[in-house]
Amino acid sequence: SVDKDGYMGSDFNKAAGLPKDFKIHKSTLDEIERVAENNFYNAKIKEYLGVDKYYDNIDMANTIKQYYNQFNQIINHTFNDTNKTSFSKADLEQLPKGLNYGRNDNQEKVVKNIFNAEQFHEAQAIKYSTMNLGMNLVKLDFSPQSMEQGPSLEGGFNPDMSVYPKNEDGSYSKEALFMSFLKSYPPLPSSNQVVFSPEAKVREAKFEQEMKANPSFDISLDDIMTGKVDFASLLKGYAQDGWLDAGIYAMEKGVAWQNVYVGSGISFDREFHQAKANGWKASSQSIDSFVNNIMDRLNNLLGQTRV
Repeated sequence: SVDKDGYMGSDFNKAAGLPKDFKIHKSTLDEIERVAENNFYNAKIKEYLGVDKYYDNIDMANTIKQYYNQFNQIINHTFNDTNKTSFSKADLEQLPKGLNYGRNDNQEKVVKNIFNAEQFHEAQAIKYSTMNLGMNLVKLDFSPQSMEQGPSLEGGFNPDMSVYPKNEDGSYSKEALFMSFLKSYPPLPSSNQVVFSPEAKVREAKFEQEMKANPSFDISLDDIMTGKVDFASLLKGYAQDGWLDAGIYAMEKGVAWQNVYVGSGISFDREFHQAKANGWKASSQSIDSFVNNIMDRLNNLLGQTRV
């Protein structure tokens, strides 16, 4: 049900696992549907398939529940209080700057690691240096600006923030904070929360087969940390095949990872390719050193940030 002001009723809140008096606006659910249908991936697939709809139905309550549970993990971890309903600017500064999520047995997303700014920077460095190691990194922005109406990005999640006003004392409501979380981490439904259109169902089945055929692209951090996957050996194999040459060369030269993998890496790229043309090759000692360095940093980071 929806009340006269457009907020979802207690029946929806119950289904979504929200507090009874939590105010989530119907326009937010409409925005979730718009983003799910028109995010970059689905928009391209719809164009390719020549269809108007990717989903016949989205379980909105279940989708909200999954993301609210992750949001609550962060609030509880930061303030040790899931009943906190008002947040000052000082509170916002305490909140994490990034997270890594995994999936539970029901394929629902759960927060695995929470990072401060320095730790998130390190997580990005490790991910970039290892051919996109199975970290699902999300950069979080809980700034006062994120509670305001942002510019509309095509395909980006941009809820109407006017329906989530400040509290009377000028603090931010939990609802506004939740919207800020969803702006950083767009609420895309999982496959068990949707009914695909017939055309999309065929595409999804094909995609699943492709993933099974390339299991190395689906390595999770849990698999690495539990020893299910011998990641050090896998990394060594990648390195010996030349896939990690840029990172190994950067390590030898003491070059920061941003100058290798992010926009400003043009001059490094030129130097690296010149070195290869001159016969540079990663030695077995350099490969061992690189792999050991990554594994040490990964163990250290995950130990500090595990939720």
